[in-house]
Amino acid sequence: MMAASTPDDPARSEAPAMYSRDTTLRPAGAARESHRMTGDTAAAANAEVEVYSHKLFAPTSYAGAIERKDILERALRSSSARVVFLQAPAGHGKTTALQQLKSLCEQDGCLTGWLTFDDADNDTRRFSVHLQAMVLALIGDAAHDAAPPSDDDFASPKLRTRTDWIVDRLLKTGTPVAIFLDEFQVLTNKSVLAFFRELFEHVPANVRIFIGSRSVPDIGMAKLLVNNQTTLLRADDLRFSRREVEHFFASRGAALDVSREEVESIYLHTEGWPAALQLFHLSLANPDVRRSLGDFGASRPRELAEYLTDSVLSLQPPEDQEFLLRTSLLSRMTASLCDEVTGRSRSQDTLLRLERSGLFIRSLDAEARWFKYHALFSSFLAEELRTEKPEVAREVHQRAADWNFRNGYYEDAVHHAIASRDCELATEAMNEWASTLVSRAHLMTVERWFARLPLSCVTSRKDLVVKVAYALIFLRRYSELRKIEPALEEGAAAQAGMAVANGHCGIALAMAAMSRNEVAKGFGLIGQVDVRNRDVVGFGAFEYGAAANLLAYRAFTCGDFERGRELIAIARSYNDRAQATFSGGYMVAIEGFGLVLRGQVDESLSRFRSAMAAHQPELDKSFASAAIASGFALALYESNELNALEALTEAHLTGIADSTLPDWMLTAFMATARGHEARGRNARTNEVLDEAEAICRANGWTRPVATLNWERVRRLLLAGDLARATRLAASIVPDPLPQPEGWLPIAEEIEGEILGRIRLAIHGGDATAAAELIAAEMANASGRAYRLIKLHLLDAVLQHRKGQRNAAHRSLRKALQLAEPGGYVRVMIDEGSDILTLLQEEYAALQESLTGGENRLGPSRVYLELLLNAAGRSPGASSSTGQRPLEALTDREKEILVFLANGVSNKEMASRIFVSENTIKFHLKNIYSKLAVSSRVQAITAGRQLGLIT
Repeated sequence: MMAASTPDDPARSEAPAMYSRDTTLRPAGAARESHRMTGDTAAAANAEVEVYSHKLFAPTSYAGAIERKDILERALRSSSARVVFLQAPAGHGKTTALQQLKSLCEQDGCLTGWLTFDDADNDTRRFSVHLQAMVLALIGDAAHDAAPPSDDDFASPKLRTRTDWIVDRLLKTGTPVAIFLDEFQVLTNKSVLAFFRELFEHVPANVRIFIGSRSVPDIGMAKLLVNNQTTLLRADDLRFSRREVEHFFASRGAALDVSREEVESIYLHTEGWPAALQLFHLSLANPDVRRSLGDFGASRPRELAEYLTDSVLSLQPPEDQEFLLRTSLLSRMTASLCDEVTGRSRSQDTLLRLERSGLFIRSLDAEARWFKYHALFSSFLAEELRTEKPEVAREVHQRAADWNFRNGYYEDAVHHAIASRDCELATEAMNEWASTLVSRAHLMTVERWFARLPLSCVTSRKDLVVKVAYALIFLRRYSELRKIEPALEEGAAAQAGMAVANGHCGIALAMAAMSRNEVAKGFGLIGQVDVRNRDVVGFGAFEYGAAANLLAYRAFTCGDFERGRELIAIARSYNDRAQATFSGGYMVAIEGFGLVLRGQVDESLSRFRSAMAAHQPELDKSFASAAIASGFALALYESNELNALEALTEAHLTGIADSTLPDWMLTAFMATARGHEARGRNARTNEVLDEAEAICRANGWTRPVATLNWERVRRLLLAGDLARATRLAASIVPDPLPQPEGWLPIAEEIEGEILGRIRLAIHGGDATAAAELIAAEMANASGRAYRLIKLHLLDAVLQHRKGQRNAAHRSLRKALQLAEPGGYVRVMIDEGSDILTLLQEEYAALQESLTGGENRLGPSRVYLELLLNAAGRSPGASSSTGQRPLEALTDREKEILVFLANGVSNKEMASRIFVSENTIKFHLKNIYSKLAVSSRVQAITAGRQLGLIT
C-alpha cells in the first residue's frame, strides 16, 4: 500500500530523503548555491519509486453543481458496457460528470479508484507505477491478502498478458468496482494504448471503467462499440439542456436575478457548453456582459469563452487579478509556491477563497494544500500574461523554477527553468532528477526532457550526458545518441586513469557499442573499467553495477564461468546499493544465461521464475522484465515447457525486441521460433524469424542476420532440402566488424555458422570435413556444457550416417551424460530422425539390460522416456501395438485431444467450443486419466499411437 501523504507535501505519496524541505522564501535571482544538494548523495536516498498521490485524488464536487441526471442514467444504463467513455473538448464537464458517477457508484457499494493522467504517463514505467498504486489503493486491505504470482502461475498461460495482474486483483475483491480515468487524451504511447485495448476487451464482470477524454485515442473504440462493450458520450451529449441551463441559473440565487430571456440567450450562445455557462455566471455582475447578450452573433464558443474570461478577471479585486495571472503559469499550486511567484503572503487563504467562489480552481488533496486550475481557464489567463507582460511571465517562471528546485520537484523545476531560459538551473535540476529516472528505468521521461533542453546545456555537464546516454542507448535512439557521443568521448579521455565516482563516460560508451552490436569495441572499453571495491552509492552504484554486468556477460560468453560468477556477485552488491531494478534485471538475465551455457538449465529456470514473479506486477513491459524474459525464453524452450514459453513471449516479445541487447533479442526470437516449430507451426516459425531479421536489418546488425539465416539452413537440412540449404549458406554475408577472441554470442549457442557448417558437411556426405570441424570446435568448447551437448549429438549423427553405430551411441551417451543432470530436453531431440532413432535404440538396450538383471551404466529410463515422449516417439514401439485407452474417449474429449496436438491453449479451446477454461481443464483431466498419461506431450503421443490424432 502507498504511504500516507506527508504534512509537508500532500501531493506526494512519500517524502524521500532526496527532497529538500527548505521552503524559505527568498528574492528572485538570489544565489542558489546554498539550496542545492550534492546530486548522488541525495539521489541515493530515493529507495522507492515516486508516486504522485494528487493523481489518485478524485476532485471534490463544488457547491451548487447541477446533477447531470440524463448523463448519469445513460452512462449506467447498459449492463453489458463495461467501459463508459466521455469524450468532448475542454470545458464540457467531463470531470464533473465523472465525480457524480463516482458518488453514485459509492452509494451502490462499489469500491472506487481515480487516476488523472498527464503527459509524463507516456513513460511506460511511470504509467505502470501509478496504475498499480491506484489499484492497490482501491482494493485496500485485500492487497495484503493477494499473493504474488507463483512459479506455477507463470509457468502456465494463466498470467500471460500485462492486464492479467490488474484483472486478477480486481476479480479477487469479490465486490463491484468502478475505476475513473481522467485526461485520457494525453496518452499517446503505443504500448500504453495497447495495454488499454487489451484491458477494455477483458474487463471483469464486477468492474466498470469510466473515462474522461478530449479525444478518442487508438484503443479499438469501433470494436468495443460493435460488441456493445462501451457507452460513448460525446460533446453534444454532455451539453446542458435548456432545462438544465434554467436550473443552473435558478440555483445561483436571487442575487443574480437572471431573466428567462437572458437564460434563453445564454443557452443559444453557449449551446449548453458547461464552461461558458459558469463563465457567464461569474461575469453577469458586469453590466457590459448583460448588455452584450444580444450582440455576440456568430461568435465561436472559444472566442466567447475568451471574452467571458476577461470579464471574470476584470470583476476581481486588483490583487486577485495579479494572483490569477501569475499563478496561471503553474501546473499545480501550493501556498508557499504561490507566495514565491506573487511576492505576497497568505496565498492559502486566497486559494481557498477562489475555490469557494467557483473560479475554475480545485484542490488536489483532502487537506486542500495543493490546487490546480481548469486547463481552459488557465490557458486563457496564461496567454494574456505572456502577451501583455512577457517580462512578468519570465520572472514567474524563474521564481517557480527556483522554488521547485529547492523543494525537490525536479520535473516542474526543469519545465519552468526552460521557460525562463535559465540553462544552468534546467541542467542542474535535470541532472539531479535523471539519477533516479535512469536507475528506475524511466527512460522515456529522460528522452522527453532531453529533447526540450538545448543540446549545449546538456553537453556542458558530463554527468548529465552520461545519464541521457543510458536512456538513448536502451531506447535505441541512435540518431539522438550520436549528438552527444563526442561529449562522451571527450569525457572518457579526461577520465582516463581516474577513479570516477559517478558519470563514468567509458561505461556509457561501452554500453552504446554493445547496443549497436559493436561487441569488440564494447568489450575493449569495459575491460578498462575496474569494478572492484568502489565506495559508491546512488547513480554511481548503478553505473558500476552495469559495468559488472557487462563484464560478467563477456566472461560467460567467452567461456570463463568462474570469473563470470565472481562478477555477478560484484554486480549484485552494486545493484543492491543503487536499489536499481533496471540493472538488477540485466544481472538476473546474465546469470541465467550463464547457467544455461554451463549445463544447469533447471537451476536457470528456478532463477528466472523467481525473478519474473517479482516483476510480474509491473504492468509495463519494463526493461528489467524484458531482459529477464529474453533468458527465460531459452530456458523454457530447452526444458520443453512450451506452454509457458508461449505465454511468456506473448507478453514480452515486443518489449524484448524494443529494448534488450541484440544477442539477447535474437536468442529470445530463436527460442520462440523453435517453440512454434516443435508444435508444427511452420508458418508462424517463419514469421518469427522474419520479424527478427527485420529488427536486425533496421538496426544495421549484420552478424545476427547471418545467424538467422543459419537457423534457416538448419531447418532446410532437417527437412531434407540439401540443395536449397547449400544455396542459402553460400549467400550468407559475414559480419565485417571485428569480433572478440574466444567470444561466442548466446544466440549462436543455439545455432550459428560453426554448427551450420558441421551440419552441412554431414548432410552433404563430407564426413572428413565434418569430423575435422567437430574436433576443432570440441577443443574450443571446454566447460561449455550446452555447446558440448550439441557437438556430441552432431558427432553421433555423423557416426550414425557412416554406419558406425557403436561410435554413434558413445557420442550420444556423452551428450546424455551432460544433458540429464541439467534437465535439458529440446537440445537432445532437435537434431532430427538420426538422434531419435539412436535414442529409441538406447531405450531398447536399457530395457533389455533391466529385463536381464544387468546393472547398466548410462542415462536413466525416466530421462529417455521423457525425451522420446517430448519428440512424439513411443519409448517402446513394439509394446504399444494393440494399446487401447482405459476407457473410451467421448467425442468432445477427442476434439480437445486434436486441439492439444495443434498447440491450442486452454483459453483458445474454451473460446472455440463456447465453454469455460475450467470445463476445458476438467476434460483434460479425464483425457489424462483414460490414456494413463500425466502431461500434454504424453497425451499427444498416446493419441497418435491410438490413431485418435492423424
